[in-house]
Amino acid sequence: MWEGQRELRWSMERIADDALDRAGVGLDPRGFLVGLPERDPGLPVLVEPPRASFAVEDLGDLLDEADRLYERQLKKQDLPEDASEEQRAFHHAALLEGCRRQVVADALHHAAKFDDRAVVVGLSCVVGDYRVFPVLAVTEDSWEELPSLTSSNVDGHPVDTSFQEAVVHDVLRAASRELDRTEPTTLMGVDAGAILRSAADTFVNGAVSRTGQDFAHGCRDAFDAVSAQTYEGRAGLGCIVLARRGHPAVQEEISFDHPVPITVPRSFRKVLEMAGRGLALLCDGREVYGLGQVDDDAYRRADEDVFVARIVGNGSWELWHAGIPFLRVDNGQPGMPRDLMDPDTFIDTLKRVFPRASADDAQAIWGMAEACTRQMHGTMLVVHPDAEAEGQRLLPQAHTISPTRLGPRAFTTLTNIDGAVLVSPDGLTHAVGVILDGEATGTGDSSRGARYNSAIRYLAGNGKGSMVIIVSEDGKIDLLPKLMRRVRRTTVQRAVDRLVASAEDGDSYEKFARLDRTCELLEFYLNQEQCNLVNDAREAVEQRRWEEERVRLQVVPVQPHPAMDDSYFIEPVA
Repeated sequence: MWEGQRELRWSMERIADDALDRAGVGLDPRGFLVGLPERDPGLPVLVEPPRASFAVEDLGDLLDEADRLYERQLKKQDLPEDASEEQRAFHHAALLEGCRRQVVADALHHAAKFDDRAVVVGLSCVVGDYRVFPVLAVTEDSWEELPSLTSSNVDGHPVDTSFQEAVVHDVLRAASRELDRTEPTTLMGVDAGAILRSAADTFVNGAVSRTGQDFAHGCRDAFDAVSAQTYEGRAGLGCIVLARRGHPAVQEEISFDHPVPITVPRSFRKVLEMAGRGLALLCDGREVYGLGQVDDDAYRRADEDVFVARIVGNGSWELWHAGIPFLRVDNGQPGMPRDLMDPDTFIDTLKRVFPRASADDAQAIWGMAEACTRQMHGTMLVVHPDAEAEGQRLLPQAHTISPTRLGPRAFTTLTNIDGAVLVSPDGLTHAVGVILDGEATGTGDSSRGARYNSAIRYLAGNGKGSMVIIVSEDGKIDLLPKLMRRVRRTTVQRAVDRLVASAEDGDSYEKFARLDRTCELLEFYLNQEQCNLVNDAREAVEQRRWEEERVRLQVVPVQPHPAMDDSYFIEPVA
């Protein structure tokens, strides 16, 4: 279609992958550029990359089909009689482009030679003889597992149903801007950070518009500012209900005579101090107009017109709908909210660290871990194989108690003081207010706080063989030790075999790089023989690259990980 299309498509795919990865979403996006003949029907339909991902023969006459759909949709549209010619022209152009994208998306879905991906189509642009559509295909199962709203329009205007959808759409919009240049560039002029910030704006603005606010702009900046603003030295904590005034599911207990604009951080932060003890700030997207709460029984989730912004720490906030988190922002960096605690991962780690722990023991400790996550301040839970002796060793830096299995209320009360709670693998609590000791090992993380790094030092010393749950003040939750997940041997071997076959068959460098990334994710599990095969395959490809292009990439050889053993396989050797 034009020179440089391969590089632009690759750039789009890389930015999408980087942005989604930084957002904490594993969707493995694949990029395509689909070119439909704009004027000469005799020209072929072209797809970049040209590999057989779609049955191109099924993509003919799509623009004519889009025109017919546009004519049908136009008859159903009712614009106000006082609409200007400019407004009518804009509306008609947007409607036509929407019909084109819908037709192309449906056609690609049926023409795809893969059945495990969802296809998202961006705005088209005319480049030479072709109308070109940027396309991203993401793994369908992962896409459908992520939280999503149901309605995709407000008053006839499209809105994103999730943050991950906003990220994909923003990447496609950036690609369309590059296509719309007089000469399309070979690299997109944005980075992943800009995409994430723009997508957060787009999704939050869409959420605010769902509440009935016509001027849905600036909320993301306001929440960033108020979460970072202190009040008399205290970090902000509290909830902000986004809903129209008089919403039947919102109980307004206090009404402000003079609403507080959210664009003034100091004033916004001052009234946030009033939130708590069951009351939240009530906001219409522009001003805080009172204090109250959402009546969950009265709220109809299908309406999707009440959202809650939770300020969870210094510089951190989350956007929720009907008890489901959709977005988290930490110090201006948007991403998907992390699960507070995954019970499967927790119990799997517990059983691997303490093989003799019973199912009842695991459930008791899981209940304690859940209680930790509900604390408004940071705390730690330490599971030690000899908790009684460890409690005595740490005196007087701990308050020992008679070993007992605490209920949720008692456990929550004990975690109100500084220090960790020390329990044994059978779920009995032995000490509270424990100050952990340990020696510096060089394995900590300077970007994390004192709790996290003290736990790292403790596990490397007297706490070796223990398990630690760390809840930071900003809501971050860490489970140590971080054990690699268990995998099937066949999964690892299949990834190695595919990489070797790609090197031997002389596949494209792009395909080899994609298979190589899969092997990188499984590097921890490779044995010596598999490492040798991966290294040889990489060397063969780089030698071919040198012979063909006089360029080679410097690759660090892989080697077996010293911590790897058969326990990391789902079916260990007997």
